[in-house]
Amino acid sequence: MDKQLANYFFEEASKAFAFVVTEHSFAAPQLDVNDKINFAFVTFMGKNLAIECSLDEREGDIACIIARVIDGKRATYRDAVDERDEHGVRVRVYLRRLLEQRGVRERLLTRSGGLELRERIKVRLADFAQMLRKHGQEVLNDSPTALA
Repeated sequence: MDKQLANYFFEEASKAFAFVVTEHSFAAPQLDVNDKINFAFVTFMGKNLAIECSLDEREGDIACIIARVIDGKRATYRDAVDERDEHGVRVRVYLRRLLEQRGVRERLLTRSGGLELRERIKVRLADFAQMLRKHGQEVLNDSPTALA
């Protein structure tokens, strides 16, 4: 993972999601870089939920995932198969999928196909932050039932 790109992603995620720290109960963001898979993760931890923004450098994909906090740690992609743990409990879900499952039908993402990666990062993170502000009150409230 390119360190400058990871730091840029961290800075942009920190800006886009600053409101979850200043207006809600989430901790300041943490950056985790996994060089084996070329991913950067920026995580905002709550007591019950974590908001995880991820950047896949190889694919140029930016995602926002809501993860359950278990024993003070966010559930990772290794903890879930099709969003659920070994007991069938949902522990991770893409924010967009969660909102669509809750009935949100409006366009949630800005078209960004022609943009270079750094600009696409800004646009996509702004989209995810807007989704939370507009439709994610249960997540912002750090509700333990938000993934039910």
